[in-house]
This record gives sequence, C-alpha cells and structure tokens, in this order.
Amino acid sequence: MADLPAQHWADKAVDQFLAERGTGPFLVASGISPSGRIHVGNLREVLTADIICRVLRERGISARLIFVADDYDALRKVYPFLDPAVYTQFVGAPLSEIPAPHGPGTYAEFFLQPFLASLTRLKIEAELIRASELYRSGALLPQIIQALRARDTIAEILTRITGKEIEPGWSPFMPQCSLCKSLTATTLIAWNPQQQSITYRCAPCNLEETVPITGHGKLTWRVDWPARWAALRVDVEPFGKDHGGKGGSYDTGKEIVSAVFGFRAPFPLIYEWIRLKGLGDMSSSKGNVVAVDEVLEVIPPDVLRYFITRPAPKASLALDLAGQMVNLVDEVDDEHAKQRDARAVALSQAGGFVPIGIPFNHLVNVVQVAQGDLARVKEILRRSRYSWSSDAALEERCRYALRWLERFAPQDVKFSVQPELPACARNFSPAVRAAFSTLAARLAQPGLSGEDIHRALYDAAGAHGVPMAELCRAFYLALIGKERGPRAGWFTEIIGTAFVAERLRACAAA
Repeated sequence: MADLPAQHWADKAVDQFLAERGTGPFLVASGISPSGRIHVGNLREVLTADIICRVLRERGISARLIFVADDYDALRKVYPFLDPAVYTQFVGAPLSEIPAPHGPGTYAEFFLQPFLASLTRLKIEAELIRASELYRSGALLPQIIQALRARDTIAEILTRITGKEIEPGWSPFMPQCSLCKSLTATTLIAWNPQQQSITYRCAPCNLEETVPITGHGKLTWRVDWPARWAALRVDVEPFGKDHGGKGGSYDTGKEIVSAVFGFRAPFPLIYEWIRLKGLGDMSSSKGNVVAVDEVLEVIPPDVLRYFITRPAPKASLALDLAGQMVNLVDEVDDEHAKQRDARAVALSQAGGFVPIGIPFNHLVNVVQVAQGDLARVKEILRRSRYSWSSDAALEERCRYALRWLERFAPQDVKFSVQPELPACARNFSPAVRAAFSTLAARLAQPGLSGEDIHRALYDAAGAHGVPMAELCRAFYLALIGKERGPRAGWFTEIIGTAFVAERLRACAAA
C-alpha cells in the first residue's frame, strides 16, 4: 500500500488549536507596522492567519480574520530611504501623523494602501483595524487604566522574564506631546483614574499639561499587544520568531494578559522570516525588500500564496524571483508535477488562476522569440503541438512571463533572435560550417520533434569531428549572438525549423 501524504501543517495546527480551545466562533488576528514597504516576509503573517481561517471554515467553524495596521507606532529613526532633512523632526511621532514620503496623505497610508490592494488580489478577506483608531476611539481605555493600575505587576513580569531591570520612572503608557506629536520624548508625571486623564512633560517642547488619556498616547509594545488581545478577544495569532523566542514579547504578553487583563493569550503560530536569496532576511527599515505588489506583477496570486502555504511556518524560506518562482508556477499549474503539494494548492486558491498546461519556462522562451506578439506566441505553440485551456488564460500568463523577463530574469535566460547573420559566424571553423550544412539538410525533413532535432545536432557534431560543446556554442551565436541558450532541439522548434535551417546554411556559406 502506498504511503498516505503527510498531514498539512495547517490541518495539524487547527487540530491542536481545537483540542485546546473548544468549538468557536474564533477571532484570528494578524498585524503589521507600516514603517516601510510591506514585503513578502510580512505577508507570511497575514497569509498564515488566512490559511487557519480557511481550514476552520472548511470544518464548519465560524472564524473572523482581522488585520491590525500598527499605524500608531512611532517612527523609530530616519531610515535609509528617507530624506533626513524632512524626517529628522518626525522621529518619535506616530506613522499616522507624519507626511508620506511622496505625494499627499500620511506616511502609514503611503505604505499600507499598496499592501491592502495586494491582499484583495490574494483573496485575503481581512477586516482592517487601524491602531490609531483603536486608541482615539477609546476602545483600549479600559486596558490602559488597568495597565496603569498594575504598573508594578507589569514591571515585575518584564524584569523576571526578560532579565532587564525596569527604570524607576517607567510607565506602561507613553503620552503623546500636543505640540511635537512625539511619543518618545515625553514623561508621564501623574494620572487620574476618576477623570481618566494624564499629566505629562515634554522636555524638548518645555511643555507640561494635563489631557484626557484617550487620544493622547499609547501603551508600550509589550503591554500594547496583550491589551489588544484582551480588548479584541483574539483567539489565534501568527507572529515572527523575534516575538516568539525565549523572553520575547509573546512570553511577557502571555503573563501580562492573564495577570493584568484576565484573558488567555491567543494560540501561537510562530513563523520564520523570509530571506531574499543572497541578500539575507527582508527588512523594511534597511530597504532590503521585495514588496508584495511587485511580486504579484510577475507571478499569479495563487503561486505566491503557494510559495508561503506549502512549507510549515517555522520552515526557512528564501525568495528567489530569478529562478525558483518559474518552477513554482508549473507546480501549481500541473497536477502531475513531482513536488506538488495538492493540499497547499487547495489552500492557495485566490480565484482567476486557470491552468494552461504549458511549462512556464517554455512560455518564457516563446514570448521572447515572438517578441511579445500574442498572435505569434499562439502560432509557435501550435507548431510545437501545444494546446491550452483558454486564450485569456494564455494571454495573462504571457504577460506575467514578459514582466518577469523585464524585472527579475537572469541575463542568461534573456535572448533575442538575431534578424541577420552575426559577424562572428564568419569566424566559425570549416568543420563547424560543414556540420551546420549537414544539420540544415536534416532540418528540411518534415515532422521533426525537439528530441529529433537534438539528436540530429549530436549526429552532425560526430559526423564532422566537432566537439558538441563547440557546435552548440556556434549554434547559439549564429541565432541569438550569445554562447548559450535554451535547449537546442526545443529552441529550434520554437523559432521554426525553416528559419534555423536557412541561418545554418548562411553560416556554412559565410
């Protein structure tokens, strides 16, 4: 009997979660701080949450997905992609209250909106909650008051779990200065639970004032997160390994939410960061990112979902847009692909992806020969005995191939069929020219397959004593002006045997 496929990580996680937490309904949460371009590494969080929701709903269990945009976070520093002359003054102010790097609107929305548009394309239907609105609306006021009352309890938990001493004047609440808008330059002096007000001092502004708690500050991160769990009643939340390590913010949050807010910490799903191949972990602050909307220009949403859905969240992932993604398109397209994970494909449906039955690598070569002309693409595919499911699906896949070639394809994949015989062809040896003459004659025979043509190339090389590597080098130079190219037999099929035979005869006569 054949071995049954291993259970997908999402099904395992939901089994464990339900065993611990009952039958629902459940709230699944994710969140991101829009401090820079929101990249594919960030996507792992919200997509993991979406997958858990999908599995729960498959089982008939009510699950609601929220996405919290941490737009009330302070700008930590002037990042490399920002103009210091403009943004130095805004360090410490909330991302929702400083100007966008370009154009109208706020800094937070500048980075948030493209990501939200990408979530729509990825069929991630999450309810958006802005942290700035949570604080301004008073939704977190009960938790803020509880945290201020339990200041000493929170300080003891933080010291014990992190091993770091808390300063005597530390407060779990960061007031926001009315003048400079900073959250980090202020000091809480006093607070009044009856009047629900705070008194703070901002040294840079030489300001001291008493203001309502609501709308005038936020909780520090290690208190904000458990406060949010309690206020929103979060049941499940994925988060990165930086938060999930020993002494991390989940460890402290788990104790704080129980001791201070009387709520149970959400079921944890810890994920590994996604690296850019050869460049290390993605980081918005360092500018070492590929934005989600940028990736969706070159691969279909289902394929990007599959890239993240297939491995377990704790598995290391490296994004290689120059090579790996080409193969992933075929894994999703071809149900017989060797490495295909059918369960991951099912959880990756974003709508609109139609398998076309043509390898993406092959299509990349075809669109280059056709110079992007869709009518010529279809003509070449028919000549190569390919069929496809629909013209619209084929045309869309061709557009992905062209954009991938333009933005991410390595140079050795790109080529252009030379319209005239390259000058270097006159330098080919007599043996190479003779082999080309023999091959041209063989190409005149009708009905040759790519494999037939490849064998004919080997035969011509052997018949004239030319090393195969030398003949292939000359073959590609004669056609595309480069020493390497797609596999010769199938490449000849794409270009057309008549064209190739004519070019080889011209070489032989040069």
